[in-house]
Amino acid sequence: MPDVVPIAEPSPEPLTLARWTAGVLNRWRSVLIWTVAAIVLAVVASLVLPPTYRVTVSFAPNPSSSSKLGGAISSLGASGALSGLASGMGLGSVGGEPTESPAFYGELIQSRELLTRLLLTKFQDPRAGKSGDSARLVDIMKLRSTDPRRRIELGLKSLAKSMVVSSDPRTNLVKVIVSDQYPTLVAGEANAALALVNQFNLEQRTSRARAKRIYMQSRMADAKNDLTTAQARHRDFLTRNRQWQTSPTLSSDEETLRRNEDVAADLYLSVEKQFEEARLDEFNDAALITVVDSAVAPVKPYWPRYSLLLPGALLFGLFVGVMIAGVSTVYADWSRRDPAAAQQLRAAILRRKAPQKAPTVARRA
Repeated sequence: MPDVVPIAEPSPEPLTLARWTAGVLNRWRSVLIWTVAAIVLAVVASLVLPPTYRVTVSFAPNPSSSSKLGGAISSLGASGALSGLASGMGLGSVGGEPTESPAFYGELIQSRELLTRLLLTKFQDPRAGKSGDSARLVDIMKLRSTDPRRRIELGLKSLAKSMVVSSDPRTNLVKVIVSDQYPTLVAGEANAALALVNQFNLEQRTSRARAKRIYMQSRMADAKNDLTTAQARHRDFLTRNRQWQTSPTLSSDEETLRRNEDVAADLYLSVEKQFEEARLDEFNDAALITVVDSAVAPVKPYWPRYSLLLPGALLFGLFVGVMIAGVSTVYADWSRRDPAAAQQLRAAILRRKAPQKAPTVARRA
């Protein structure tokens, strides 16, 4: 009897990109379900979560007249002798205040002191039906604590997250972006922040103007003494050397004394002018900021944006659905190639899911 040669079964075709794509298309229902689910979840989340409103304000710090005083000293410093004398009297560092830089105000708005004042500021309560009701911002905010100190700490963290401050040294502008769930409240917060910055200018720069007035008063006395000394030396030289024009050496000495007297006189006049201006600054230098854009209650929320939310949910749902369909296609191909290994994997998964019974201990008689 002739030997029977077994016929070898044809090996499964490899999984190509075309076959994988066809497998994904065959599972179009799964892709559709995930896409619709993502869109529904996005719509439900937009309806359940409170909307977010956003406003943007910008301002530029005004230079105080004390900076102008520093500029006057710098212009006087063009003369080498006067520059050295002004530096020796401590007048060379009057101008260029760091509190007039946009970066300083960016740090100021996000400081603990200013944010605490903002939390304690009263606003029209958007939760109340009457327009006349007002409450502190810390009481309006939804904070998970009843302890006053703890509420302040939580409010500071919340405000720090809802405020974005940026500064541009080229344009000298400071931009503040504030977000909140109430349109009228978010506009009030932004405008109140600008008012607090302005109040800081009034307090701090008025104090500095008073200190500079006292400083200039003492410098003016020193400049007066220097001028008196220079005039006395020049006058004494002319008294002792009436024929100084006939001597080259005496002429050089006279020119030096006259130049020192002129420098001392110019410095005294400059310091006297600065003293008068500093005395006026003590009462008039408000150093107000220039508000470029103030806040107005927004009409439409910043988030959710359905023009971005729905396309994003659509793309996310398609991505998840295609990935799941693709993994299912790869798993089905692997099960067809190696059914024994696939059966073992399914059995292992079932054993892991099945509840394990505790072993029974036989009782002794």
